[in-house]
Amino acid sequence: MKHYRRFFALVLVGALLLGCAGCGGGLVGDDPTIRTTGQEPVSSLGEPEVTEGTGNSDPYADIIKSIIKPYEDHPDQLKQQYYALYDIDGDGTKELLLGSEEYSGIVFQAVHAIQNGVAVWQEALPSLVADFPEQRSILKNGIIRVKSVDSDNGSFFRYYRFEDEELKLQIILLDSAFGNEYYRREYGNKDVPVTKEEFDRMRKEMEGDGQVVNLDWKPLAEYGR
Repeated sequence: MKHYRRFFALVLVGALLLGCAGCGGGLVGDDPTIRTTGQEPVSSLGEPEVTEGTGNSDPYADIIKSIIKPYEDHPDQLKQQYYALYDIDGDGTKELLLGSEEYSGIVFQAVHAIQNGVAVWQEALPSLVADFPEQRSILKNGIIRVKSVDSDNGSFFRYYRFEDEELKLQIILLDSAFGNEYYRREYGNKDVPVTKEEFDRMRKEMEGDGQVVNLDWKPLAEYGR
């Protein structure tokens, strides 16, 4: 398991699907929100970048510093951590995206966004469990698509979108592994059967033309340089 997950609580994806399927918003944890005043620069990394629309200081500076700190005695492990800045929802302010290097390449792990002037971890998108087969993509229409493959049940499609500066789960769809069966997952982990036409329509509403953003991943150690 990558050391990146020291920073995020490892939560089983199945349990998260059960907890968030019908909430219409972010998951509720003990204290999952990471906040920062954004006033202190990452001195060991030089002057941090200034994010558009957030004033004269970088609101992500303390986030970066807190992630890097556990690697102070293990600098080689920091080389596996990456970041990207991208405006997912098109509001003019870039979100901070974190990723880690896995056998398949750089895997998109987490999102931080500016809410009321502070950087907040978007808890609706759960942290990855090691070796869990999951594909995460940001679409150009502002949707985050997560595809999870379960050999016993089939393929789950989760869709997230920003609403009022907060990332929220929109819908969960299931393409069953037992044949031509399709479902929409609702509150209480209840799978409601839908036709293939309904399934395809709901995917189309979320994905649009399906164009995926190619993120410009950079080494986390170089943030602010």
